[in-house]
Amino acid sequence: MRKKIGLIVGEQDATYSSILVRNIYEEAVKHDYDVFVFANYGTYDRGILLYAEGEISVYKIPVLDAFAGFIVDETLFNIDNMPKIVYDYLSAKARCPVVYLKGESERFYDIMLDDREAIKGMTKHFIEKHGFTDICHMTGRWDLQDARERYRGYEEAMLEAGLEVNSDMVFYGNYWKNQCKEAADFFTVEREKMPQAIVCANDFMATALIEELVSRGIRIPEDICISGFDNEDESGTCIVPVTTLEPSIDKFGRLAMQTLHRAITGENVPKTQRVNATPIFRQSCGCGHCDSNDNLEISFKRLTRHYYGVDMNVFMYNSYQVAFDVDTILNTADSYFEYNYADYAYICLCDDAFHALERPVEKVNEYTQEMVLKRIFYRDTSKNYESPDITFPRRNILPEEYMNTPKPMLYYVNPIHSQNKCYGYMVSVYPKDEWPFHFTQSYVVSLGNAIDDFNVREKYLGMEEIKKMYLIDPLTGINNRRGYEQELTLILDRAKRRSLYISVVSVDMDGLKYINDTFGHNHGDACLCAVARALKSVISPGEVVARYGGDEFAAILTSETDPNRHETFEPDLNKAIEIENELMDVPYKLHVSVGVVTIPHGSATSFSTYFQKADKIMYEKKAAYKQMLKDKAAAEQER
Repeated sequence: MRKKIGLIVGEQDATYSSILVRNIYEEAVKHDYDVFVFANYGTYDRGILLYAEGEISVYKIPVLDAFAGFIVDETLFNIDNMPKIVYDYLSAKARCPVVYLKGESERFYDIMLDDREAIKGMTKHFIEKHGFTDICHMTGRWDLQDARERYRGYEEAMLEAGLEVNSDMVFYGNYWKNQCKEAADFFTVEREKMPQAIVCANDFMATALIEELVSRGIRIPEDICISGFDNEDESGTCIVPVTTLEPSIDKFGRLAMQTLHRAITGENVPKTQRVNATPIFRQSCGCGHCDSNDNLEISFKRLTRHYYGVDMNVFMYNSYQVAFDVDTILNTADSYFEYNYADYAYICLCDDAFHALERPVEKVNEYTQEMVLKRIFYRDTSKNYESPDITFPRRNILPEEYMNTPKPMLYYVNPIHSQNKCYGYMVSVYPKDEWPFHFTQSYVVSLGNAIDDFNVREKYLGMEEIKKMYLIDPLTGINNRRGYEQELTLILDRAKRRSLYISVVSVDMDGLKYINDTFGHNHGDACLCAVARALKSVISPGEVVARYGGDEFAAILTSETDPNRHETFEPDLNKAIEIENELMDVPYKLHVSVGVVTIPHGSATSFSTYFQKADKIMYEKKAAYKQMLKDKAAAEQER
């Protein structure tokens, strides 16, 4: 197989990550390497430690000796201790070359951003250009080297200008937005006077701080100037566009891959190389303006997908609530896959994924040596999913037959876990201009949680019993309304992919009240069961029947080849009802009214509209049947 390069990163939905990855991949293609991006999203909430363990586990997916080399950007790990955990693991076990980005390591090759000089230059800009003497600093996470380097750049610029740095001038941040209120209090309430400028260690903190200060009536830059670092998309579209420092991300990625390839081929490579950052002056320091080229289109795209993803999360969560078996769990995952924007993806599960509660406690956050390729999902809804069910060694990441591609590939690998329990991973392939957005995090976590729920129910409660209680009508043994709606969701998704012919059926048992009142409810119950048996006897595999409520029944008819499938349903059902009448031997006749409507291919009309049409037809037939009985009774009376 082609040699593999591993890239371990976090914050994979950030624009910085996407640019970095693409440049590494473009350089890797020149030397015929496949690139696997082992990525997580992490968490800034320190209260969900078990979830954080599951996210950290991404570094355990690759078997190190199966890779030609690794590139690591630990500044994207936003989970406490993850930088140290990954570094210690690679130091102890990696025998291949490893390149670290933006941080100095003892053991590996380093491609470093000159953080100190960059922040020093920005601080000097405020001193020399603006004539400021009271300049504060908001640091990044202090456990990361780049945060400490950025602080030292700020400190050096201040000291060289003869300006003192006191404790009330430095707020220790975390590289994220969630400390903006605390930071605003620190700089504007707890100090005797507001600073003239605040040099922030990254854009996320700068944009959040600007929004908080503006909400308090503080003007930017008239009252306080602010700068950031990284040139994230939102820095140019913030309420006050942020003066920032832009690392040369493309140079970072290409230099990292060039360095790794030279090390793999045995060349002498410098231990440390540095890349500079370029200042971008905007409104937040008063030296620039809102630039129309500040990735407004990308920012809008990200924002739109974020809110759309929030909507999909709600529906996906509810769909998994009634996914009580393995196939339904995976079918549900398939129905939401298109919102990841990947061309296709491989769902690779641990070989004990659906029995993982039997694992010893110390192994719950491990991946099994043997994995199973359970499903292949496609964004193209005209393609149906595949179920290879191939067992393969994890060291290959995928089965060998799927790795034999004509050109080097770029794969994103995300852990599938529930809290700290690891159930597998998803390997995604994106088109050139796409990369994982925030919905992907919800997608893989929801799948992991669904697998975990299955295991818990199976072990402690009995899955079949729960399914019967929740989805099955206890009297007739067919689907209840919830079961019907769950099956309907999967059928509609399958229809979209396979261009199925679908018909909606509404069925009502006639005369149930008369039978209950005259012969007793035990007779009425027996009749309802007879209708259910008749319905079950005339449907084909892949079709659904349900007791919708009271004397109402519903069915979904499907066919891949027969557009006239619906024409035989009502006659067949009437024959089945006649058989039930003969078997029951009671002084009344069982009868049903039926409405059938076929959904045209490609119809954009909602399913409920067609169900209402079928209902209307059924009630018209029901009224006609009642009138026929009245006419018959009147005729007999006359005789």
